[in-house]
Amino acid sequence: MGQKIKTAIELADMIKEENLNGRDKIPNTETHIKIWCSHFARDEKDIRKILDDLKEAKYIFVVNIVMPDPNLYLPAANSFVYTEIGILNDLKRFADNRLEKIYESTFYKRKSPFQITRELFPKIKEFNNTPMGKAINESVMIDEYIRVLTNSAFEYTPERKLAALKEIYSDESADDIPDVEAQTVQNVRAVDQVKAKENEPENTQWKKITNNFPVDFLVRIHFRKYEFEVVKKLITQGKIRTEDDLKYIRDTLQTMEGRTVQDPILKRHMNEMVELRRLAQAKLNFLRTRSKTG
Repeated sequence: MGQKIKTAIELADMIKEENLNGRDKIPNTETHIKIWCSHFARDEKDIRKILDDLKEAKYIFVVNIVMPDPNLYLPAANSFVYTEIGILNDLKRFADNRLEKIYESTFYKRKSPFQITRELFPKIKEFNNTPMGKAINESVMIDEYIRVLTNSAFEYTPERKLAALKEIYSDESADDIPDVEAQTVQNVRAVDQVKAKENEPENTQWKKITNNFPVDFLVRIHFRKYEFEVVKKLITQGKIRTEDDLKYIRDTLQTMEGRTVQDPILKRHMNEMVELRRLAQAKLNFLRTRSKTG
């Protein structure tokens, strides 16, 4: 098991331990990011990247408790909960109890968590970056995540989560792989690399890259970096042209288009994804027509 996977699992376990036995129960970026940075001797950017990977691998759910406000120089803040139904049920009770206490101390009257959220959630922006707003968001979203986990429990088994994490870190040096168009022959001496790139046809470079890495692996890297134009270029240049690879791109994009609600950055690339999916489908149609007429 690589070091990145071990580090990610250790952070997931720390979140789980906090959910079970911690004083705060529901750790968030305001209270715990510096603790995690110190523990792993990593900067905040690295820790946030690991948290994103844990979310993608379904080890944790993320609750947005503070919406960013550029006018007030207010950054977003998130809470983190481990994806186990028993933990979520306990945290739901904890979050509801905290919400009731905050509501009572603010409005000097008692209401159930359901009544509170029904009354105040439609006005959640008014409570942004307040204890009330954070408590409402946690109560509502944990309840939603309980439904998600109950309805899709098979996606959150330890085996599935570990497999997903291994795929994310399928090559520990994947983030260091240059863009496909800049990749040169491996094991060439550094002093010869520039000359090799100048003299070697692009298709030869691509062939040597795909001898070392499968096409779907290279595509996944580009998709994680939102580099849809790179993949489009590879298709239009005929470097990605097999039916299996084109189907993989089309099907993966269809799945990603359904995740734009959870990933605001991905949503910005919706037009690029749709255009690339249509291109892949058009190439597939061409291949199938040619095979019938051939």
